[in-house]
Amino acid sequence: ITNAVLGALRDLCLPGASTVELELAANRLLAANRSTAPFKNYEGFNHAICVSINAEIVNGPPSRERILQPGDLVSIATAAEHRGIHAKAARTFYIGEQPPEDVSRLLQGTASVIQNAVSIAPQCDTLNALLAVVPETARQFGLTVIAELGGAGIGKKLHDAPPIPNDPASLEAIVPLTSGLCFTLMPMFSLGTDVNCETHEDGWTLLTGDRALSAHFADTLLVGPNGLEVITA
Repeated sequence: ITNAVLGALRDLCLPGASTVELELAANRLLAANRSTAPFKNYEGFNHAICVSINAEIVNGPPSRERILQPGDLVSIATAAEHRGIHAKAARTFYIGEQPPEDVSRLLQGTASVIQNAVSIAPQCDTLNALLAVVPETARQFGLTVIAELGGAGIGKKLHDAPPIPNDPASLEAIVPLTSGLCFTLMPMFSLGTDVNCETHEDGWTLLTGDRALSAHFADTLLVGPNGLEVITA
């Protein structure tokens, strides 16, 4: 359901569209799938999706005033709750025909983290070892990790243990990569050099410290008997 919502929103990311139009579409799609929008129950956020543009990394609330423009880089995150189980995912889209070379590198590098994690999972005994794929992928593409952000465990709760930081060094405990572990991996990279982020005056949106372009991809992953499975692919 989560993946289907993001796929539909991708087709609606056109110049002239407002971010609240994306919000309304997400609500309709979630309702059609008999799913609730768990973001609406998160600390008063009250929206089904986050829409973050250009230097905004994540948590941007939809607005009638935010109009998509050619050349914008739009990150959309959403979650679905169906029969008591949650999933969460995010995608970043370029508004236009062909992104510039540096933007293409940003998109490709950030998106590739998930598949890289699936590829190395059979050689990893711990979550700590698996998460090394985040900074390693950033290095390969010449990108900067927004280090203080990341995902979390997910399932019966939207956010659960363990934390899934994009900086594996900040994971204090050793977490075995055992069957049944379900979590959201959320790489967030930028074209700048500042690893920190700042909070916008709206109280929600996080921006890159140096206002560099950023991208955000996320998927819900499950450690199963056949390895690491991407639930929201």
